[in-house]
Amino acid sequence: MMKYRFKIFQTFKSEVSQLHLSLRILNLILFFMPHFCFNRLRTAFYRMYGIPIGKGTLILGSIDINWDGRLNQKLKIGENCLITCPLYLDANAEIIIGDHVAIGHHTIIITTDHAYNSTGRRCGISLCRQIVVEDGSWIGARATILPGVTIGKGSVVAAGSVVTKDVAPNTLVGGTPARIIRNLEKCPDARDFM
Repeated sequence: MMKYRFKIFQTFKSEVSQLHLSLRILNLILFFMPHFCFNRLRTAFYRMYGIPIGKGTLILGSIDINWDGRLNQKLKIGENCLITCPLYLDANAEIIIGDHVAIGHHTIIITTDHAYNSTGRRCGISLCRQIVVEDGSWIGARATILPGVTIGKGSVVAAGSVVTKDVAPNTLVGGTPARIIRNLEKCPDARDFM
C-alpha cells in the first residue's frame, strides 16, 4: 500500500511540475491589463517575478512561458527592447534576447526538439538547444524560431517565417523555411537614435 501511495505521489508531482503557479497568477493579474496599455507596469511585474529584463524594455502584453528549472537562468531580455504579445517562449534551454530587439505579435520561440530515430516512437527524447537574438534584430509577427538558432545582429526575420538555421548579421530572411532575401546595409549604432 505504501509503494502505491508513493507512486501516486510521484505521478502527481510529475503532472504538476510545469504548473508554475506564480506565473499563472501573474498572467491572471496581467490579463486585466489590455495590450498596449500599462506597458511599464506590466514589464515591472515580469521583473518582480524574476525575469532579467534590461531598462527601457517594454512588454506590450502577456508572455506564455514554458520551462523546466529556474526561469531567471533560462531567459534574459536586454535593454530598450519592444516585445509585442502574445509571445510564446519554450525556455527549456537558454533564450537570450539582446538590446534594441523588436519582436512582433504571435511569435513563437522554441528551444526543444525531439529525436526521431526510433521507428516505434518518432517523437523521442527531448533535445534542448539555446536560442540567441542578437542586438538590433527585428522578428516579424507570427515568426517561429526553432532550437539552436542565432539571429545575427541587425537582422530582420519577415513576418510568418520559420527560422531553422542561423541568420547572418544584417540579413533579411523570410519564408518557410526562412531563406536569405537580401543583405542589409550595416545599421548605425542604435545609440545614434537616442
